[in-house]
Amino acid sequence: MQKLISPKLKKQLKQYEATNVTYGLYCKQCGHKYDLHEFESGYTVKDGCECENIKQAKATTERRRKEYEQRKIDEMFNQSQINPSIKKATVNNYQPTNESQQKAKDVAVEYVKTFSLDNPKSLIIHGSIGTGKSHLAFAITKALKNQGYKVAFMHIPKLMNRIKTTYKNDASETVEDIIKQLSDLDLLVLDDIGVDDSAHAISKMEDIVDNRAGLNNIYTTNLTGKELEKDLNWQRVYSRMQLNGKRLNVIGEDYREGDAW
Repeated sequence: MQKLISPKLKKQLKQYEATNVTYGLYCKQCGHKYDLHEFESGYTVKDGCECENIKQAKATTERRRKEYEQRKIDEMFNQSQINPSIKKATVNNYQPTNESQQKAKDVAVEYVKTFSLDNPKSLIIHGSIGTGKSHLAFAITKALKNQGYKVAFMHIPKLMNRIKTTYKNDASETVEDIIKQLSDLDLLVLDDIGVDDSAHAISKMEDIVDNRAGLNNIYTTNLTGKELEKDLNWQRVYSRMQLNGKRLNVIGEDYREGDAW
């Protein structure tokens, strides 16, 4: 004996039944014929149209391309050699101890939320050792990397050592190669500006910063703006760093780490 469907169940099933079906339509975008199913809720289904599948396939290809490019960046710039003290850094586990550190954290959150390739901006984070400059800069790098952007976090001494290896007779790359690679990033973080104040380091920093003009950059430094402007050689570099830039002064005792998000 066939069991009757209750009125309530019939009503629930009705939402899955098309109220109108138009057959044999043609999609100019994908070139396929399709049947248009229209539902009472306003939802429509193009049965046979391949546009959505093509869109998803393109998105998958683009995601894989970005992942491949980031792996190459990590290999080129030894991102695995990041200082262990900041490897687990996130914006949330940066615990401010004063107003300037709280402001720096707020700016870091805003930087990630509003990050754009069309409207590039730079951050210059001044502060003494232990105030969390590198923590916040690396946290921003990680957050944007997770969003699929091409990013690199470079500690200045390690970057200068990398550049010096290009002077060897058997070097596999040139200084120009490195500068070009850095110029192609969506975001470059240069950590510890001024820790190497040799004429060679300042000269190369000028080239790198000049090639990053008008792009997204983050610079951290233990030096104040006055200290950087006092030196004629650093003046040129610092002037370029400030293009589309916001300066932050982070002061106080060491920040405390809490739970990661």
